[in-house]
Amino acid sequence: MDQFAVWATMEAREGKEAEARAFLVEAALRLESEPGTTSFRAMQIGPREFAIFNSFVDEAALQAHVTGPTAAWVQAQNPELFTAPYAITRCQVFAAKRVGADVL
Repeated sequence: MDQFAVWATMEAREGKEAEARAFLVEAALRLESEPGTTSFRAMQIGPREFAIFNSFVDEAALQAHVTGPTAAWVQAQNPELFTAPYAITRCQVFAAKRVGADVL
């Protein structure tokens, strides 16, 4: 079972909503190179508001994610697409259930 997770919210710049969605899809594809990142969900929660949820097998996988190349790429894109730095919450997972296969 995954032990840790990250929940992040962000607001796309006006007129950049479609680019923000495409960016988050690309982020999901880039995470294939992170075996310790076991899930990624991108959601649109308002007209310009987005959220992502990632989960990790352990603390080492979480640290590898936040210091890795995908995180660096995400941070580099942030000023162009979003109004402010992401609001990030780190979480410890204590219960989970996985059903079916992921679909992009």
